[in-house]
Amino acid sequence: MRSSSPRAHLARHGFTLIELLVVIAIIAVLIALLLPAVQSAREAARRAQCVNNLKQIGLALHNYESANSVFPWTQGKTGGLFPQWTNGLFPWEPGYDGFGHEWATWSAHTLMLPFMEQTAAYNAINFSFGANWYTPKPNTHDPCQLTAINFTIASFLCPSDGRGVGRNNYMASNGTNFDWHSRAGGAGLLTRASSFPSTIAAVTDGLSNTIAFSERPRGDGNNTQYSPGDVYNAVPIHVRFLNSPTAYIMQTPDMQAALPGAIAECDQFARSNPFSTWDWSGFYWASGNYNQTIFNFVLTPNHRSRDCSPWGGVATGFGFFTPRSYHPGGVNCLFGDGSVKFIKDSINPMAWYALGTRQGGEVVSADMF
Repeated sequence: MRSSSPRAHLARHGFTLIELLVVIAIIAVLIALLLPAVQSAREAARRAQCVNNLKQIGLALHNYESANSVFPWTQGKTGGLFPQWTNGLFPWEPGYDGFGHEWATWSAHTLMLPFMEQTAAYNAINFSFGANWYTPKPNTHDPCQLTAINFTIASFLCPSDGRGVGRNNYMASNGTNFDWHSRAGGAGLLTRASSFPSTIAAVTDGLSNTIAFSERPRGDGNNTQYSPGDVYNAVPIHVRFLNSPTAYIMQTPDMQAALPGAIAECDQFARSNPFSTWDWSGFYWASGNYNQTIFNFVLTPNHRSRDCSPWGGVATGFGFFTPRSYHPGGVNCLFGDGSVKFIKDSINPMAWYALGTRQGGEVVSADMF
Protein backbone atom coordinates (compact mmCIF):
# COMPACT_ATOMS: atom_id res chain seq x y z
CA MET A 1 0.00 0.00 0.00
CA ARG A 2 1.44 3.36 -1.08
CA SER A 3 1.51 6.13 1.49
CA SER A 4 1.05 9.79 0.62
CA SER A 5 2.32 12.62 2.82
CA PRO A 6 1.38 16.35 2.56
CA ARG A 7 5.02 17.13 1.75
CA ALA A 8 5.02 14.70 -1.13
CA HIS A 9 1.75 16.16 -2.32
CA LEU A 10 3.18 19.70 -2.39
CA ALA A 11 6.35 18.56 -4.07
CA ARG A 12 4.35 16.82 -6.74
CA HIS A 13 1.97 19.68 -7.52
CA GLY A 14 3.93 22.92 -6.70
CA PHE A 15 2.22 26.35 -7.13
CA THR A 16 -0.76 26.76 -9.38
CA LEU A 17 -0.93 29.62 -11.88
CA ILE A 18 -3.58 31.38 -9.79
CA GLU A 19 -1.43 31.15 -6.67
CA LEU A 20 1.54 32.60 -8.57
CA LEU A 21 -0.57 35.48 -9.89
CA VAL A 22 -1.85 36.21 -6.39
CA VAL A 23 1.73 36.37 -5.05
CA ILE A 24 2.76 38.69 -7.90
CA ALA A 25 -0.26 40.89 -7.24
CA ILE A 26 0.59 41.11 -3.53
CA ILE A 27 4.18 42.09 -4.35
CA ALA A 28 2.94 44.73 -6.81
CA VAL A 29 0.61 46.21 -4.19
CA LEU A 30 3.43 46.33 -1.64
CA ILE A 31 5.71 48.10 -4.14
CA ALA A 32 2.93 50.55 -4.99
CA LEU A 33 2.50 51.30 -1.28
CA LEU A 34 6.20 51.64 -0.58
CA LEU A 35 7.27 53.59 -3.67
CA PRO A 36 5.58 56.89 -2.71
CA ALA A 37 7.11 56.64 0.76
CA VAL A 38 10.57 56.10 -0.75
CA GLN A 39 10.09 58.98 -3.16
CA SER A 40 8.82 61.18 -0.34
CA ALA A 41 11.87 60.34 1.77
CA ARG A 42 14.18 61.17 -1.12
CA GLU A 43 12.43 64.49 -1.73
CA ALA A 44 12.65 65.30 1.97
CA ALA A 45 16.40 64.77 1.79
CA ARG A 46 16.69 66.91 -1.32
CA ARG A 47 14.60 69.64 0.26
CA ALA A 48 16.80 69.56 3.38
CA GLN A 49 19.88 70.01 1.18
CA CYS A 50 18.15 72.90 -0.59
CA VAL A 51 17.47 74.54 2.78
CA ASN A 52 21.12 74.06 3.71
CA ASN A 53 22.24 75.72 0.45
CA LEU A 54 20.12 78.77 1.21
CA LYS A 55 21.51 78.94 4.74
CA GLN A 56 25.02 78.96 3.29
CA ILE A 57 24.00 81.88 1.08
CA GLY A 58 22.52 83.58 4.13
CA LEU A 59 25.79 83.25 6.04
CA ALA A 60 27.71 84.68 3.08
CA LEU A 61 25.20 87.52 2.82
CA HIS A 62 25.77 88.58 6.42
CA ASN A 63 29.50 88.06 6.31
CA TYR A 64 29.60 90.34 3.28
CA GLU A 65 27.54 92.92 5.15
CA SER A 66 29.82 92.70 8.19
CA ALA A 67 32.86 93.32 6.00
CA ASN A 68 31.36 96.10 3.89
CA SER A 69 28.57 97.62 6.05
CA VAL A 70 26.18 97.11 3.15
CA PHE A 71 24.48 94.15 1.49
CA PRO A 72 25.65 93.15 -2.01
CA TRP A 73 23.82 94.58 -4.99
CA THR A 74 21.50 92.55 -7.18
CA GLN A 75 22.94 94.00 -10.37
CA GLY A 76 25.98 96.21 -10.14
CA LYS A 77 28.54 98.35 -11.83
CA THR A 78 32.00 97.00 -12.48
CA GLY A 79 34.93 98.51 -14.40
CA GLY A 80 35.12 101.73 -16.36
CA LEU A 81 35.34 100.06 -19.76
CA PHE A 82 32.49 97.61 -19.86
CA PRO A 83 29.98 98.27 -18.40
CA GLN A 84 30.20 102.03 -18.20
CA TRP A 85 28.53 104.45 -15.81
CA THR A 86 25.31 104.19 -17.84
CA ASN A 87 24.86 100.75 -16.32
CA GLY A 88 21.25 99.62 -16.19
CA LEU A 89 19.65 102.51 -18.06
CA PHE A 90 16.86 101.86 -20.55
CA PRO A 91 16.89 103.30 -24.08
CA TRP A 92 14.40 106.04 -23.16
CA GLU A 93 16.29 107.21 -20.08
CA PRO A 94 18.72 110.16 -20.01
CA GLY A 95 22.32 109.08 -20.30
CA TYR A 96 21.72 105.83 -22.14
CA ASP A 97 24.56 105.37 -24.61
CA GLY A 98 23.04 102.67 -26.83
CA PHE A 99 25.75 100.08 -26.31
CA GLY A 100 23.89 97.73 -24.02
CA HIS A 101 26.20 98.06 -21.05
CA GLU A 102 23.36 97.10 -18.73
CA TRP A 103 23.86 93.49 -19.79
CA ALA A 104 27.37 93.25 -18.46
CA THR A 105 26.75 93.61 -14.75
CA TRP A 106 27.80 91.16 -12.03
CA SER A 107 25.52 89.48 -9.49
CA ALA A 108 25.20 89.35 -5.72
CA HIS A 109 26.40 85.75 -5.96
CA THR A 110 29.64 86.97 -7.50
CA LEU A 111 30.34 89.44 -4.70
CA MET A 112 29.66 86.84 -2.01
CA LEU A 113 32.07 84.23 -3.40
CA PRO A 114 34.96 85.03 -1.01
CA PHE A 115 32.55 84.49 1.90
CA MET A 116 31.52 81.07 0.59
CA GLU A 117 35.04 79.60 0.40
CA GLN A 118 35.04 80.25 -3.34
CA THR A 119 37.98 82.63 -3.54
CA ALA A 120 39.43 80.77 -6.51
CA ALA A 121 36.29 81.42 -8.58
CA TYR A 122 36.25 85.05 -7.44
CA ASN A 123 39.89 85.57 -8.42
CA ALA A 124 39.23 84.09 -11.87
CA ILE A 125 36.92 87.01 -12.70
CA ASN A 126 38.38 90.01 -14.52
CA PHE A 127 36.48 92.86 -12.91
CA SER A 128 37.93 95.35 -15.38
CA PHE A 129 35.32 94.06 -17.80
CA GLY A 130 31.82 92.72 -17.80
CA ALA A 131 30.79 89.53 -19.56
CA ASN A 132 28.73 88.36 -22.49
CA TRP A 133 25.43 87.04 -21.09
CA TYR A 134 23.64 86.87 -24.44
CA THR A 135 24.85 83.47 -25.55
CA PRO A 136 24.85 80.75 -22.92
CA LYS A 137 25.77 77.92 -25.24
CA PRO A 138 29.19 76.49 -24.38
CA ASN A 139 30.81 77.22 -27.74
CA THR A 140 30.08 80.95 -27.47
CA HIS A 141 31.11 81.74 -23.90
CA ASP A 142 32.81 85.05 -23.23
CA PRO A 143 36.53 84.21 -23.63
CA CYS A 144 37.58 86.90 -21.14
CA GLN A 145 35.58 85.31 -18.30
CA LEU A 146 35.57 81.72 -19.55
CA THR A 147 37.00 80.06 -16.44
CA ALA A 148 34.84 81.91 -13.94
CA ILE A 149 31.44 81.75 -15.61
CA ASN A 150 31.79 78.03 -16.36
CA PHE A 151 32.56 77.20 -12.74
CA THR A 152 29.90 75.08 -11.01
CA ILE A 153 29.26 75.79 -7.32
CA ALA A 154 27.27 73.12 -5.50
CA SER A 155 25.70 75.60 -3.06
CA PHE A 156 23.96 77.32 -5.97
CA LEU A 157 22.20 74.15 -7.17
CA CYS A 158 18.98 72.68 -5.79
CA PRO A 159 19.16 68.85 -5.87
CA SER A 160 15.45 68.62 -6.69
CA ASP A 161 16.06 70.32 -10.03
CA GLY A 162 17.34 67.50 -12.18
CA ARG A 163 16.19 69.00 -15.48
CA GLY A 164 18.11 72.27 -15.61
CA VAL A 165 21.34 72.77 -17.53
CA GLY A 166 22.51 75.94 -15.80
CA ARG A 167 24.48 76.75 -12.67
CA ASN A 168 22.08 78.62 -10.40
CA ASN A 169 18.76 77.90 -8.69
CA TYR A 170 18.79 80.68 -6.09
CA MET A 171 17.66 84.16 -7.05
CA ALA A 172 18.06 87.45 -5.21
CA SER A 173 14.94 89.51 -4.55
CA ASN A 174 14.29 92.73 -6.45
CA GLY A 175 11.22 93.37 -4.34
CA THR A 176 7.89 94.20 -5.91
CA ASN A 177 9.34 96.02 -8.91
CA PHE A 178 7.86 94.88 -12.20
CA ASP A 179 11.05 95.90 -13.99
CA TRP A 180 14.70 95.84 -12.94
CA HIS A 181 14.84 99.16 -11.11
CA SER A 182 14.88 99.27 -7.29
CA ARG A 183 12.32 101.93 -6.47
CA ALA A 184 12.02 102.79 -2.80
CA GLY A 185 8.35 101.80 -2.59
CA GLY A 186 9.05 98.31 -3.92
CA ALA A 187 12.65 97.76 -2.84
CA GLY A 188 13.64 94.40 -1.46
CA LEU A 189 16.48 93.54 0.88
CA LEU A 190 19.00 93.97 -1.96
CA THR A 191 19.06 96.75 -4.54
CA ARG A 192 20.87 97.63 -7.75
CA ALA A 193 24.17 99.49 -7.51
CA SER A 194 22.73 102.54 -9.28
CA SER A 195 20.02 102.85 -6.60
CA PHE A 196 20.18 103.72 -2.90
CA PRO A 197 22.38 101.48 -0.71
CA SER A 198 21.02 98.38 0.96
CA THR A 199 21.85 98.41 4.66
CA ILE A 200 20.42 96.69 7.72
CA ALA A 201 19.12 100.05 8.94
CA ALA A 202 17.12 100.43 5.73
CA VAL A 203 15.14 97.25 6.45
CA THR A 204 12.56 98.84 8.73
CA ASP A 205 10.16 95.92 8.31
CA GLY A 206 12.71 93.70 10.03
CA LEU A 207 15.14 91.18 8.58
CA SER A 208 12.95 88.30 9.74
CA ASN A 209 10.04 89.69 7.70
CA THR A 210 11.91 90.37 4.46
CA ILE A 211 12.86 87.73 1.87
CA ALA A 212 16.35 87.97 0.41
CA PHE A 213 16.59 84.89 -1.86
CA SER A 214 14.25 82.26 -3.25
CA GLU A 215 14.30 79.30 -5.59
CA ARG A 216 13.74 79.17 -9.31
CA PRO A 217 14.25 76.21 -11.68
CA ARG A 218 17.04 76.39 -14.22
CA GLY A 219 16.19 76.41 -17.90
CA ASP A 220 16.52 73.20 -19.89
CA GLY A 221 18.06 74.77 -22.99
CA ASN A 222 15.28 73.31 -25.16
CA ASN A 223 12.63 75.57 -26.65
CA THR A 224 10.60 72.67 -28.02
CA GLN A 225 9.28 71.87 -24.56
CA TYR A 226 8.16 73.94 -21.59
CA SER A 227 9.85 73.76 -18.21
CA PRO A 228 9.09 75.89 -15.13
CA GLY A 229 12.28 77.92 -15.56
CA ASP A 230 11.35 79.12 -19.06
CA VAL A 231 10.37 82.72 -19.76
CA TYR A 232 8.26 83.65 -22.77
CA ASN A 233 9.96 86.59 -24.44
CA ALA A 234 8.84 89.52 -26.57
CA VAL A 235 5.37 89.33 -25.01
CA PRO A 236 3.38 92.55 -25.64
CA ILE A 237 2.40 93.12 -22.00
CA HIS A 238 0.69 96.50 -21.93
CA VAL A 239 1.71 97.25 -18.35
CA ARG A 240 5.15 98.32 -19.54
CA PHE A 241 3.61 101.47 -20.99
CA LEU A 242 2.15 102.74 -17.74
CA ASN A 243 3.31 106.24 -16.89
CA SER A 244 1.74 106.88 -13.51
CA PRO A 245 3.98 107.88 -10.58
CA THR A 246 3.47 104.50 -8.90
CA ALA A 247 3.82 102.36 -12.02
CA TYR A 248 5.90 99.20 -11.79
CA ILE A 249 5.43 98.67 -8.03
CA MET A 250 3.11 95.73 -7.61
CA GLN A 251 1.21 96.57 -4.43
CA THR A 252 -0.05 99.89 -5.79
CA PRO A 253 -3.67 100.17 -7.02
CA ASP A 254 -2.79 100.90 -10.65
CA MET A 255 -0.50 97.89 -10.94
CA GLN A 256 -3.04 95.64 -9.26
CA ALA A 257 -5.63 96.85 -11.74
CA ALA A 258 -3.27 96.12 -14.63
CA LEU A 259 -2.07 92.71 -13.41
CA PRO A 260 -5.04 90.54 -14.54
CA GLY A 261 -4.73 91.93 -18.06
CA ALA A 262 -0.99 91.34 -18.08
CA ILE A 263 -1.47 87.73 -16.94
CA ALA A 264 -4.08 87.18 -19.65
CA GLU A 265 -1.74 88.61 -22.29
CA CYS A 266 1.05 86.34 -21.07
CA ASP A 267 -1.13 83.23 -21.17
CA GLN A 268 -2.52 84.05 -24.61
CA PHE A 269 0.96 84.60 -25.98
CA ALA A 270 2.20 81.34 -24.46
CA ARG A 271 -0.61 79.39 -26.11
CA SER A 272 -0.04 81.04 -29.49
CA ASN A 273 3.77 81.01 -29.38
CA PRO A 274 4.74 77.84 -27.50
CA PHE A 275 8.38 77.95 -28.65
CA SER A 276 9.07 81.65 -28.04
CA THR A 277 10.87 81.03 -24.78
CA TRP A 278 14.15 81.93 -23.14
CA ASP A 279 15.37 78.50 -22.06
CA TRP A 280 18.59 79.42 -20.26
CA SER A 281 17.33 80.71 -16.93
CA GLY A 282 19.88 80.32 -14.16
CA PHE A 283 22.65 79.47 -16.60
CA TYR A 284 25.04 82.02 -15.05
CA TRP A 285 25.39 82.60 -11.31
CA ALA A 286 27.67 85.50 -12.24
CA SER A 287 25.10 87.50 -14.21
CA GLY A 288 23.18 90.21 -12.37
CA ASN A 289 20.13 89.92 -14.61
CA TYR A 290 16.60 88.66 -14.26
CA ASN A 291 16.22 84.97 -15.14
CA GLN A 292 19.85 84.40 -14.14
CA THR A 293 20.13 85.51 -10.50
CA ILE A 294 17.15 87.81 -9.76
CA PHE A 295 13.41 87.33 -9.21
CA ASN A 296 10.55 89.69 -8.44
CA PHE A 297 7.33 89.62 -6.45
CA VAL A 298 4.75 89.96 -9.22
CA LEU A 299 3.18 86.50 -9.14
CA THR A 300 2.90 84.23 -6.11
CA PRO A 301 5.13 81.11 -5.91
CA ASN A 302 4.55 78.45 -8.58
CA HIS A 303 1.80 80.59 -10.11
CA ARG A 304 -0.32 78.82 -12.72
CA SER A 305 0.51 81.51 -15.29
CA ARG A 306 3.72 81.29 -17.29
CA ASP A 307 6.58 83.74 -16.78
CA CYS A 308 6.68 86.37 -19.49
CA SER A 309 8.80 89.37 -20.43
CA PRO A 310 8.22 92.08 -23.03
CA TRP A 311 12.00 92.23 -23.48
CA GLY A 312 12.66 90.41 -26.74
CA GLY A 313 15.30 87.80 -27.34
CA VAL A 314 16.64 87.24 -23.84
CA ALA A 315 13.56 87.82 -21.65
CA THR A 316 14.92 90.19 -19.05
CA GLY A 317 14.22 93.72 -17.86
CA PHE A 318 10.45 93.59 -17.40
CA GLY A 319 7.90 91.01 -16.51
CA PHE A 320 7.17 87.95 -14.40
CA PHE A 321 10.20 86.23 -12.86
CA THR A 322 8.46 84.07 -10.31
CA PRO A 323 9.92 81.83 -7.59
CA ARG A 324 9.20 78.23 -8.52
CA SER A 325 10.47 74.87 -7.39
CA TYR A 326 10.11 71.12 -7.76
CA HIS A 327 9.22 70.85 -4.07
CA PRO A 328 5.51 70.06 -3.73
CA GLY A 329 3.37 72.94 -2.51
CA GLY A 330 5.75 75.87 -2.35
CA VAL A 331 9.28 77.26 -2.39
CA ASN A 332 12.11 77.67 0.10
CA CYS A 333 12.94 81.30 0.87
CA LEU A 334 15.93 82.80 2.65
CA PHE A 335 14.96 85.71 4.91
CA GLY A 336 17.17 88.62 5.81
CA ASP A 337 17.91 87.25 9.27
CA GLY A 338 19.40 84.08 7.76
CA SER A 339 16.40 81.84 8.46
CA VAL A 340 14.89 79.67 5.72
CA LYS A 341 11.13 79.17 5.53
CA PHE A 342 8.88 77.24 3.19
CA ILE A 343 6.39 79.60 1.55
CA LYS A 344 3.21 77.91 0.35
CA ASP A 345 1.81 78.40 -3.12
CA SER A 346 -1.47 79.46 -1.51
CA ILE A 347 -0.03 82.57 0.14
CA ASN A 348 -2.16 85.69 -0.24
CA PRO A 349 -0.62 88.03 -2.85
CA MET A 350 -0.57 91.02 -0.50
CA ALA A 351 1.17 88.97 2.19
CA TRP A 352 3.64 87.84 -0.47
CA TYR A 353 4.30 91.45 -1.48
CA ALA A 354 4.75 92.40 2.17
CA LEU A 355 7.49 89.79 2.55
CA GLY A 356 9.15 91.16 -0.58
CA THR A 357 9.57 94.75 0.56
CA ARG A 358 11.85 96.04 3.27
CA GLN A 359 10.04 99.17 4.39
CA GLY A 360 6.35 98.74 3.58
CA GLY A 361 5.27 98.83 7.20
CA GLU A 362 2.90 95.89 6.80
CA VAL A 363 2.05 93.55 9.65
CA VAL A 364 2.57 89.96 8.48
CA SER A 365 1.52 87.16 10.81
CA ALA A 366 3.42 83.87 10.71
CA ASP A 367 0.22 82.00 9.90
CA MET A 368 -0.20 84.02 6.68
CA PHE A 369 2.48 81.96 4.95
